[in-house]
Amino acid sequence: MRASFVLFAYLTCFTATSAFAQWQWIDEYGRNTYSDRPPPTHIPEKNILKAPAWAHTVSPATLPKADIPAEPVVTPPPASNEVTPQDLQQQKQEAARQAAEEKQRKEAQAKLLQQRQENCNRAQAALRTLQADVPLAQIGPDGQRTTMSDLQRQQDIRRVQEVMARDCGPLPKD
Repeated sequence: MRASFVLFAYLTCFTATSAFAQWQWIDEYGRNTYSDRPPPTHIPEKNILKAPAWAHTVSPATLPKADIPAEPVVTPPPASNEVTPQDLQQQKQEAARQAAEEKQRKEAQAKLLQQRQENCNRAQAALRTLQADVPLAQIGPDGQRTTMSDLQRQQDIRRVQEVMARDCGPLPKD
């Protein structure tokens, strides 16, 4: 009997009953909050779900200010599916930037295609001229007119064919 009394006294002395949450309330964001201190004064009485027995005689609003912890008011981050006006503005700016980049890219590609087509047309005309069986003349650095040799003609045909291979085919992949 004495051992059970000692055990009971021992357990009673060393049990921290004040460490258990005595207050329970719903905060302004709809979350359940548990604490050993009373809720902040801005929490309405209807949101207090559980209070210690002594709290029925003293409401949290009547407690001294030193007993009520100063809790910072934290604005919760917007839910992932909420779109703020700043988000909309950023999305519009990003879309406009991407559209401008796409327009510039298409204009540059169109200009490149036009240059390639002009080069191809000139190279095809030059090839037809070089392959014709007519003598071709060149004007030398001294201003004198000379006839193109067969070796020069073959070199120019190869050079024109290289230009045609580069500019008359499809665009190379990046």
